[in-house]
Amino acid sequence: MKKMCSVWSAMLLMLWILIPASAAAAQLYGVNPFANDATNPPSSYGLFDLDYNTGAITDGRVITLVGYTITGALAITRDPTTGLVYAILKARGVSGRLLATIEVTSGVATLVGNLGDNFSSLAFRSDGQLFGVTGDGATVSETLYMIDKSNAGKTLITHLGHGADGEVIAYNPNDNSFYHWSGNGTVVFERVLAQAPYTVTPIFTGSVGGEIFGAVWDPTRGLFLVHNIANRMSSWTTTGVRSDIQAPTSTDVRGLLLVPDVVAVGKAVPSLSEWGIVMLSAIMAVLVAASRRRVIRQR
Repeated sequence: MKKMCSVWSAMLLMLWILIPASAAAAQLYGVNPFANDATNPPSSYGLFDLDYNTGAITDGRVITLVGYTITGALAITRDPTTGLVYAILKARGVSGRLLATIEVTSGVATLVGNLGDNFSSLAFRSDGQLFGVTGDGATVSETLYMIDKSNAGKTLITHLGHGADGEVIAYNPNDNSFYHWSGNGTVVFERVLAQAPYTVTPIFTGSVGGEIFGAVWDPTRGLFLVHNIANRMSSWTTTGVRSDIQAPTSTDVRGLLLVPDVVAVGKAVPSLSEWGIVMLSAIMAVLVAASRRRVIRQR
């Protein structure tokens, strides 16, 4: 009997180890381009927690960077190979924009380097290569760069142009392409191949309710989540079909970041692999068979 208890205890322990904890909903983040303080929370925070389903601001925190006074942020994105989150920060008395890693649960940032120009948006390719686009106020405006995530060094890839304000990029791993929004009253939406020759393919040009402030690919929905100057979040397909998700809010939100299926913020949910399932099934079959043989012997 003691042996059987030990066997079943071992089986329960194996189940506890192999079966993941229940996952929380995907977490959506955004940043504030015009404020970073606690005077009127949560709308004055530099980093926002957003409701995944509605886009509403649920919480936030002040962004801190040792040696700098951060006055706002313009972009936020996550390295798919390391899980590190990167942001473009504005600092008082500093020309250009700062590239930093940031801990989303605390708002604490670590400097990578000065990008040397006014960048407005960031996105990672699936292999962990970082890209950024400059804004219309930059010395070299509306231009796509490859960025060294270790020191903020940049390499010019291609000039994009087209619009006035609203330079935003988001990466779609399904077709290995960046999608680019440009313009304010009239917005240009186009696809940029994320590898040489970085071919630009126009999708459409038209009025979409104002300048685009941030965008991120949502793999669960299979479309982009997009925030605009009217403080409204909407969904976009890769062909530009749009649908509103959220009524306008009173706070500007830039640079969307989506961390899908999290247990704790910023950490991926573990899951059973196919081999794990096979092993678990085999262990259970052996234990059940052993239990039946013991019962037969006792009879």
